Amino acid sequence: MRFPHFLFFALGVTVFVCPVNRPGAVAQEEAEEFDPFADNALEALKQLEGEGETEASYLDPEQVKALTDKTKNSLVLVRQLGRDGKRRGTGSGFVVSKDGLIVTNLHVIGEGRPIEIELPDGSKHEATGVRAWDRNYDLAVVKIDAKGLNLEPLPVADSDTIKQGEIIVGFGAPQGLSFSVVAGVVSAIRKLDPGFIGDGETPDFPMLQLAMPIEQGNSGGPVLNLNGEVLGVVTLRHRVTENLGFAVPSNDLKRLLEKPNPVPMARWRTIGVLDKRQWTQVMGADWSQRGGVITSRRLGDGFGGRALCLSTTKVPEVPYEVSVRVKLDDESGAAGLVFAADGKDKHYGFYPSGGKVRLTRFEGPDVYSWSILEQLDVAAYQPGEWNTLKIRVGEKKITGWVNDEEVLDIEDDGLRGGKVGLCKFRHTEADFRSFTVAKEIGVKSLPPIDRERLTKSITKFLDEENVEETISELSRESEHGRTLLLERAEELEALAGRLRDLENDVHRQVVINELMMALDRPESEIDLFDVGLQIARIDDPELDVEHYRDSFARLVKDARIHLDQAALEGGPKELANALRDFLFEENGFHGSRTEYYHHANSYVNHVLDDREGLPITLSVIFVEMARRLELPGVYGVAFPGKFMVGVDYVDGESDKTFYIDVFENGRVINRSGAVQEIWDLLGSPPEKSAFEPAKPRSIAIRMLRNLVDLEINKNKTPDGAADYIELLLAIEPNAAQERFQRALLRLQEENMEGARDDLDWLLEHRPPGIDYRRLEVFRGTLVEE
Repeated sequence: MRFPHFLFFALGVTVFVCPVNRPGAVAQEEAEEFDPFADNALEALKQLEGEGETEASYLDPEQVKALTDKTKNSLVLVRQLGRDGKRRGTGSGFVVSKDGLIVTNLHVIGEGRPIEIELPDGSKHEATGVRAWDRNYDLAVVKIDAKGLNLEPLPVADSDTIKQGEIIVGFGAPQGLSFSVVAGVVSAIRKLDPGFIGDGETPDFPMLQLAMPIEQGNSGGPVLNLNGEVLGVVTLRHRVTENLGFAVPSNDLKRLLEKPNPVPMARWRTIGVLDKRQWTQVMGADWSQRGGVITSRRLGDGFGGRALCLSTTKVPEVPYEVSVRVKLDDESGAAGLVFAADGKDKHYGFYPSGGKVRLTRFEGPDVYSWSILEQLDVAAYQPGEWNTLKIRVGEKKITGWVNDEEVLDIEDDGLRGGKVGLCKFRHTEADFRSFTVAKEIGVKSLPPIDRERLTKSITKFLDEENVEETISELSRESEHGRTLLLERAEELEALAGRLRDLENDVHRQVVINELMMALDRPESEIDLFDVGLQIARIDDPELDVEHYRDSFARLVKDARIHLDQAALEGGPKELANALRDFLFEENGFHGSRTEYYHHANSYVNHVLDDREGLPITLSVIFVEMARRLELPGVYGVAFPGKFMVGVDYVDGESDKTFYIDVFENGRVINRSGAVQEIWDLLGSPPEKSAFEPAKPRSIAIRMLRNLVDLEINKNKTPDGAADYIELLLAIEPNAAQERFQRALLRLQEENMEGARDDLDWLLEHRPPGIDYRRLEVFRGTLVEE
């Protein structure tokens, strides 16, 4: 059986807390912005970064101030509101007419949503209509009631006169705050290559490429020349660097203003919205309909992101059938049919997840009241394609079909009556079509003799590649021919997938073996840099280990020369300080500021290449160099929240210790300074045991826990944590928290036996920190096969 990703967060949060090396307090999550380009454009934008940039001449601050004073009363905040009136997204906009026309991006206002405009004086006004909008240009012009308002419109310039390198000034409202101003240049005027953003999504017109900081929330803001005229509208920003973005030229905006397509607000709010006479939404999410397809987006309000969309169609008395065609954008999520729903927490769900199909009885608000009745490996299911789900509800029995193939027939009468409809979980985006409920839903099936004939034709094609003959044969039964082709393609893809999985398992075991060899020796002989290299190998099978071993050895050799010159006769304190100077002053090692959560900071090979890392990886570099240089009294210190290096030395008759904050360029602090640092980070002092030298195995475990935390809690990709957890459990088989996480991962991978083994281990050994009453209930839902 396969559990949706939300279980990794929902269950894990009550029992599992990973220590994380952080430079300060927990960072806020990025405020959500309705930017349809940012994610998909990331890699392509990287290639464009800095391309065509031209140095701007000096811009007089007084000139900027004068332009700001002239412009600020024309800038507005644009808010998209949810059905409950709460803010769902914020962007920028600007006034273009005294009678209340406001320009922004279409993605800022969304579709079918109320729109609120906040003027510079703080007054808020609901939009009365959408004057013009264009999906291709991502532009929208909204209207507010200007009666009694003294609006100051911005003039719109001719963008055909723009010259490459022209100085510009951008205005916007980053993160929904009051407006900001920033200067830059037009670095290029370019038409993006097809597929630059995504199939069918890349603009097919020239855009202004901007060399200027663009912050989240600037979408819809104006780009002005030094005369205060609008040259463009900010639309696309770089997700990695803030100094690159794109704007729609002002002449494209002019065409929209000259030929509007007005829609009253009452009508605008119905675009793409489900008809309430046909559907009732339960537990939130975002449900819309276009062209006969219902789409669910965003996290639901229910536990695990659960959300329902219930049909108002009268449900026949049992027995009855309900069916729908569904397609998931991410097979690790879940979406499908719901039936016997009470309109609240109780219902059945029949849905695909991870290429499998599940039948679950939901009897309450959280996972402990959910019973997974069946979890099936269904050959007929086609991941990433449209799949037909059908359920027949009898008095005592439930029967299910996938793509016309019967896949389950069980006795269960826990819930009856209620409504039928659609369900989704977590962040899954799913499309639904052809929803039907009736006493009996007919099935158009392919007779066995025809299936055998078409299958033989496909097999012959694979052997002989007789294209024309195969097309002729299969086109006679177009629908079934396509279905059989997709089935065979799925079989071959599944085989390729199994081989790739096997290769990954082999690689992981090789890394585990090498890591254990590196750790299985006396502590004084353990090479922490080599331990770090093995951890880095898990994500990079092609990592050139010998190259980095040689590079590190050369760095140690250079450090020896430096120490001989700087502290030849020095003791532990002087030698450690000389090494500190060598790394942080001579070689530029430093803590990562702008990309703290990048994987590269956790891998010692990248730290060696970039001279940038986390507290723990920088400490590994320092401590291992000290070991090879035979510097006494140097060790790692596993403070909660921030790893440091400790140095013991003798001062006269006294034993003393100082600490090196490797993340802060090797800053030296005493014990009280270390206590204060941790207090500032976590709000409490470190335990006495935290000052003890960290053992190599515990350092390796902490490095792996950082990576696990990064995948699960930061990136929200639990699957990505699987290899790190396996390495960690190889080092420490009794790590209870990681064993619990592996149980959930094994459920995700359909490894029921392995998941039960891990949960049974926890229940038998009962390490502290876990709610065993709830865990026992959860274990009870995993029925033995």
